[in-house]
Amino acid sequence: MRLILVSNRFPVQWDGTPNVGGLATGLASFLSHWKSLGNEVVWVGWPGKSIPEKEQKTYSKKMMEEHGTIPVFLKQKLADSFYNGFCNKTIWPLFHYFTSHCEFSDITFTSYEEANEEFAKTVKEIYQPGDWVWVHDYHLFLLPGILRNTFPNIRLSFFLHIPFPTFEIFRLLPERIRSRLLKGILGADLIGFHTQSYTQYFLRSLLRCLGIENERGNIYYQNHITKAASFPMGINVEQFVMYANSNECEQIANQINVNHKNLKQILSVDRLDYTKGVLQRLNAFELFLKQYPDWIKKCKLVLVLVPSRTDVSSYQSMKRAIDEKIGSINGSYGTLDWTPILYQYKGFPFEELVPLYKNTHVMLVTPYRDGMNLVAKEFLVSQKKGMLVLSEMAGAAAELPEAILVNPNDLNGMADAIKEAIEMDEKEILSRNTLMINRLKENSVMEWAKKIFDETEETTNQNLNFQTKSISPTSNLLLPKSNLPVFIIFDYDGTLVPFHSFPHLAVPSRELFNSLTILSQFKTVSVAIISGRDRKFLESIFGNLPFHLVAEHGAWHKAPNQTEWDSLFYSNLEWKKEIKTHLEEFTKRVPGSFTEEKEYSLVWHYRNADPDIGLNAAKEMLDELSQISSNSGFFVQRGNKIIEVREYGTGKGKAAIKILPNITTETYVFGDDTTDEDMFRELPNQTISIKIGKSETIAKYRFQHTDEVHVWIQNLINHLKKVNDGTT
Repeated sequence: MRLILVSNRFPVQWDGTPNVGGLATGLASFLSHWKSLGNEVVWVGWPGKSIPEKEQKTYSKKMMEEHGTIPVFLKQKLADSFYNGFCNKTIWPLFHYFTSHCEFSDITFTSYEEANEEFAKTVKEIYQPGDWVWVHDYHLFLLPGILRNTFPNIRLSFFLHIPFPTFEIFRLLPERIRSRLLKGILGADLIGFHTQSYTQYFLRSLLRCLGIENERGNIYYQNHITKAASFPMGINVEQFVMYANSNECEQIANQINVNHKNLKQILSVDRLDYTKGVLQRLNAFELFLKQYPDWIKKCKLVLVLVPSRTDVSSYQSMKRAIDEKIGSINGSYGTLDWTPILYQYKGFPFEELVPLYKNTHVMLVTPYRDGMNLVAKEFLVSQKKGMLVLSEMAGAAAELPEAILVNPNDLNGMADAIKEAIEMDEKEILSRNTLMINRLKENSVMEWAKKIFDETEETTNQNLNFQTKSISPTSNLLLPKSNLPVFIIFDYDGTLVPFHSFPHLAVPSRELFNSLTILSQFKTVSVAIISGRDRKFLESIFGNLPFHLVAEHGAWHKAPNQTEWDSLFYSNLEWKKEIKTHLEEFTKRVPGSFTEEKEYSLVWHYRNADPDIGLNAAKEMLDELSQISSNSGFFVQRGNKIIEVREYGTGKGKAAIKILPNITTETYVFGDDTTDEDMFRELPNQTISIKIGKSETIAKYRFQHTDEVHVWIQNLINHLKKVNDGTT
């Protein structure tokens, strides 16, 4: 299988020199393993600079042959507006909760859209059926949706490497932009996040912004299932452990220790960025020296700062502030034979970084906000006796609770954490680290990537099954195959008519009613409407047609041309008064909701409520009522924006069986809701069952919308006319 890996940047720089750190380093071991299995890898990305048009063909050939990469060519003006504009001045600060740094611009978002289209154009040129396309990070939120529209059955994953914010932060994006981003990402089969919190924030934003619910992380959107789940990214544990235990690493670590005169080493390794909290960390270290002067001349902070976005003025200002703070601390506390902070403004290769980890007594990883932070994990597996001080705002904190967790905004707390870590007993450190290291070994980068592939494969197969059930309403498969009588069962809401804000407004169109009238005139056709609606409503709509009418999920039945309704069972409804009071309490709590009373059921509607409040209340109600429903005479079921409480013994499946003719017929049943699954399940196997909508079903076929039911009715009428005319 071929993997098409798509990210904003290449694993190498535009001139072919390797990129240190980042996604390329993180995925290196997995990609090597993937290739060793006989698979192919192609990496699609932006080179990082504009390549003149006349050189692009030669450049593409060189990059593919030497590095297995395919460049996306962006003009410099577009790249600046896309990358430096929307990506780094809108999404990056917003998703890291730095709202004061955000700029909201239609111009840069238009560039973001154009850049995603360019990426899609490149992928489309190389994509072949069977490829696995794995899209990475916030630069390419729109790409999955674009590719899905072109290749409906594409195997596609998306992974977000930064935090996904809470809804209250995400909603700061203008409505046009936030909806576009969410719809774009829903083109993936699998959406991966580092933590469960980020996953839940995303799902809540879907609900609040688009009104899209999920079933245990499964999202149904535009005839497609997308799964959202958390996959904490790991590291190549074996690589770090092997090198950390090598003689070469030991020699370098010993030399560092000699150079530091056996001082307790406190280490900080970060990229230059305002989300990393480097200046705050320096302030905490200064406070530590001030509050605990016994540690002066006994420790040293090694600060490694990797250059980033050096051409951006705000980053230049940040670096100046850091430089000045380091100078101030060294000037205030340093002596002729001791400098508190050793400052390195450069990137360190793997071979130098691991000995630095190995020689560290306290590791400070205290970002204001971080998607994961692999440095914390790299440090842990490279040694055993150093203590990790970790920000509770980093994604890694969810996996590493044995570390000393701190709030990066709390200077006193951070200073105390440094003291606790540097003075901690070696046995305690070893005990904590052993637990964390074992956990990291179980969730290495290899396991991480494998889980993502396996989950993607599972969801892709679900979608293929989902798609195979979809059928055209004019398909010959849905027409009678013999001269047998035809028996048709329709649900009402969501099947014959679309849902409406208020149930009484959901009535058939004139065209639909005329089609049903014509259908009723064929002697070989019988029609039944089985609905949760009450008797009065069904009779007001269909009373003049010779249909079987079944109300309240099978509680009442009115046969064709009959004037009276028959009750299909008897009950004293002892439960109803108490449950009605319960539902009305929820109605008071949830604006926009209301309770509908029928003879044998109660329905709580929350379609017009705030989507988040309504859904949470529905879950609470379902939980409460389910606990008291056993042996209480009623049954609780969740439907489309409703909670229904109905009498035991009622049910569409049982009702359908009771009204089914005693003679052999060609039977069709149409429904959209969970209550209709009873009919699909209980009717004879030869029944043609059709689900309307996107949710899971045991029906044989699927329509996407009520309009397709109308088309099917008209197609059946045309077929029956031809049969009667003898033209078929």
